Amino acid sequence: MTDSPYSEPVIFDLFPRLRDRIPWTPIGSFPTPVQECGALAAAIGADRVFIKRDDLSNAQYGGNKVRKLEFLIAHARKMNFKKLITLGGIGSNHLLATTIHGAAHGMDTIGCVVPQPVDAHVKKNLLLYAHFGTELHLCPSAAAIPARMLEVIAASTVKGAPPYYVPGGGSSAVGVLGYINAAFELKRQIEQGALPEPDVIYVANGSSGTSSGLAAGCRAAGLKSQVMAVRVAEWYMANKFTQAQLATFAVARLRAADPSFPFHVFMPQDMTLRSEFFGGEYGRHTEQGNEAVDMLREHAGLKLEGVYTGKAASALIADARAGKLHGKTALYWHTFSSADFSDIVNNQDYHELPEEFHKFFEQPEDM
Repeated sequence: MTDSPYSEPVIFDLFPRLRDRIPWTPIGSFPTPVQECGALAAAIGADRVFIKRDDLSNAQYGGNKVRKLEFLIAHARKMNFKKLITLGGIGSNHLLATTIHGAAHGMDTIGCVVPQPVDAHVKKNLLLYAHFGTELHLCPSAAAIPARMLEVIAASTVKGAPPYYVPGGGSSAVGVLGYINAAFELKRQIEQGALPEPDVIYVANGSSGTSSGLAAGCRAAGLKSQVMAVRVAEWYMANKFTQAQLATFAVARLRAADPSFPFHVFMPQDMTLRSEFFGGEYGRHTEQGNEAVDMLREHAGLKLEGVYTGKAASALIADARAGKLHGKTALYWHTFSSADFSDIVNNQDYHELPEEFHKFFEQPEDM
């Protein structure tokens, strides 16, 4: 990976007052590359398909969470927090990214997690939590998380070390700034000739932060690209109301720091959210998603997974096959880290996890 010429956010260059008013810490290597994939386009019947390689956002552990954590960790450090607390499924990439990058900045991470369908990827992340030192708390359901988190926060506060709350997926008005900046990064790459302006951008939508940031950023940057968010999580996290709220609050934060930043109040109808590729349950693989994983491995040399990126790519493939991308340029925004932790995973004993997590290794996989 080459050194990035943009060591700080593009929005800081374009709106200099943000530099001193929006906390930020460097974690990623940006801009991430854009590549055209003619083989994939030919295989699915699309005209032109490009891929934005956010899997390469950090050499140790990349993916879309890096952009959010650059702002979230900086915000936490500015307020003198020493710990982070967040939530997700037992196989959460977000929790792993928060643990790894939080530790690099001197911050421990607590994770309150819920069961999800168990596959090899879930087991891998559980082993990586053990290796990197995540403090894990298992909750029986999503409804049980708030009470459990309050207990953990209270206990930490009594000890004098209250944790900074990072919403699931890093999707807050602070975290979303990372993907508003990403849209400006994309515009710069378009101006430099790396790709034509996309007609449509396909991206997985879990906690809604990535897609809302891209939608807000594209509008502020003057891009006409339609952000095609593909739902991969339950409706209470992945919905147009959440998207619109996150986009509006994040833009308002930037506008408050620099009045020259373009402001817009987003409404649910401003957002595009596709639900037909979800599969009915968070973490549940689908036939279309598994096919997309195979196709992008074969035709683009990319590693996808079935929970997030496979479903986003399946929407791209379905639209191309239906003729909806005729005469258009499509961009698939790849958000899954390409880091290889196989050596760590192969030498990590699951018995080092809290006992309540052992069952996920001792029962058949759900896929």
